[in-house]
Amino acid sequence: PEATASPVAQVTGTPTTAAPALFDIDPADRSVFLSGLTSSAREAAELPGAPVYHMAFTLDESLTALNGRQTVTYTNLEDVELSEIYFHLHPVTLEGAIAVSDVTVNGAPVAAETTDAILRVPLPAPLMPGQTTTIDMTFDTTIPIDIGRNYGVLAYHDDILALAHFYPMLAVFDDEGWNITAPDIQGDLTYSDAAFYLVRVTAPDDVVLVGTGSIIEESRAEGTQTVTFATGPARDFYLAAGDFVETSRTVGETTIRSYAPAALADGAAAALDVAAAALSSLSERVVPYPYTELDIVTTPTSALGIEYPGLIVGTLNMYDMGAETAGGTPYSAILESTTAHEVGHQWFYNLVGNDQLDEPWLDESLASYSTYRYFVDQYGQTVGDSYFETFYGRWDRAGRENIPVGMPVANYQDAEYGAIVYGRGTIFVRELEEAMGREAFDAFLRDYVRTFTWEEGTTEEFRALAEANCECDLGPLFSKWIYK
Repeated sequence: PEATASPVAQVTGTPTTAAPALFDIDPADRSVFLSGLTSSAREAAELPGAPVYHMAFTLDESLTALNGRQTVTYTNLEDVELSEIYFHLHPVTLEGAIAVSDVTVNGAPVAAETTDAILRVPLPAPLMPGQTTTIDMTFDTTIPIDIGRNYGVLAYHDDILALAHFYPMLAVFDDEGWNITAPDIQGDLTYSDAAFYLVRVTAPDDVVLVGTGSIIEESRAEGTQTVTFATGPARDFYLAAGDFVETSRTVGETTIRSYAPAALADGAAAALDVAAAALSSLSERVVPYPYTELDIVTTPTSALGIEYPGLIVGTLNMYDMGAETAGGTPYSAILESTTAHEVGHQWFYNLVGNDQLDEPWLDESLASYSTYRYFVDQYGQTVGDSYFETFYGRWDRAGRENIPVGMPVANYQDAEYGAIVYGRGTIFVRELEEAMGREAFDAFLRDYVRTFTWEEGTTEEFRALAEANCECDLGPLFSKWIYK
């Protein structure tokens, strides 16, 4: 493949006629998504007014570039009128490039603008509360071939494509207005509302496509394959492509599929075992997993694992069951804890969202706590306690300083982010469990997830609900651990 283009976002072109619909499906029609939802999740997933993405894109033969088009149906759910809508252009941040063109609003051309990694779409007329508009655009994305700042989340490397955040993604309108904060070099990149995605992918036919959601249609012709995925509610759409083999298992209403190169099939099987156990544990203790599929795929990411809706990624290195880290830790042990952690994110990030840039502890600390409870459920309290000591080890990387857990990612320096959000934050969650009592804490966590399903929770809402459940004042505990 050719060298990666310099990071850039561009807006070009003025459409002369309205583009035809990408799908013969009304964006308000939720029926196409029902097959991907478990029976208990279907009612809560109606989400009137949630954004709907209809998207189609084609990957080139080298898997290093794509061209696509998306139509986004957006409803103003705020109590103020909107004169513009913002999108994130994450490929710019991820050392790739994206060019957007032919932007229309309800079929009328508009002069969209980009600043850094943000696309601003002006509306021809104010969008009043409760009103809906349709934004259409084409986009061309260049995919990096090196793993650096992007952690390999958007990259073609080692003959595997990881395709995250490759499309213009709606920004969130929250209590501060349009949230277009630039992500920090550490932590997660996105903060997004739950939405519905109908995505048609055309790619070379010699790779296996692993995508967010359920496959509802597929065909092959002249060296290409075209696969349509449907998912929602979900906070993102992700795709991986490579020469993968698959192993699968069904747990309740959910089929878990694990993908890896053939040489790493043992690692894929081990990841499947862990994911099945973690999914069962969380479904019983919190609320049922919402989708009929959970996919696991390995890529060359420099992170140990990454979460996406209904899909988790693990790094290639830890799939080598006979290998050890430089410190002598078996990769098989890292695979277990990492897989359990990423499964936890299906509840804390996807089912219940949060501002991952400003309040990262709400998903990372809770997913890490869920990993601890996975070890308790699988091996007993003694083993769980032994595993829990690793969080003190994480905190040690910041000298066990009492740095607040509840800060934005950008406020942490160097190793502090991982040490505090993953280490000290998880210790705080268990302190909260001990203060409330395990049974009461578990009831609270169920209440939290049910209350904020497909919405976004905040630190203050988390605390208020905990206090309502325990009928106690948790202010001193939060002041000690969470607040500045």
